[in-house]
Amino acid sequence: MAGLVPGCSRIRPLSRRLLETLVTHLGCLRCEVMLELPFDAEGRLAGQVTCTTGGVAAIRAGYAPLLQRALKQKAAGLMLVHNHPSGDPLPSRADVIATRRLSALCEAARIELLDHIVVGGRSAVSMRRAGLMSRAAA
Repeated sequence: MAGLVPGCSRIRPLSRRLLETLVTHLGCLRCEVMLELPFDAEGRLAGQVTCTTGGVAAIRAGYAPLLQRALKQKAAGLMLVHNHPSGDPLPSRADVIATRRLSALCEAARIELLDHIVVGGRSAVSMRRAGLMSRAAA
């Protein structure tokens, strides 16, 4: 994705630059796509993986392959991003449940789940900023 250069980009998870790039590239897609963005210990983007694509309304992805890729890249942090082709950026109940499960697994693997961003049309919702990532928010 233009503007995100692995090994060079130092991007805060909620930076305007990152959100604009994600909305530009994912907001117009007609099928769901999920990206993994691993970050190294210095906060640099360590890679970019389109880990799965789905249909109009759903993505099927496993936790194990995602964690294996992050561990292989020696990621200290991980951000997930996916789009909603409907144009509605609000995370679904399934999005929230899956993110909380992944957060617990990341914690056990000593990888910080930095955020899960949902893009819909020209908007994006940060699940961290919305307080949806921890069980305490339930």
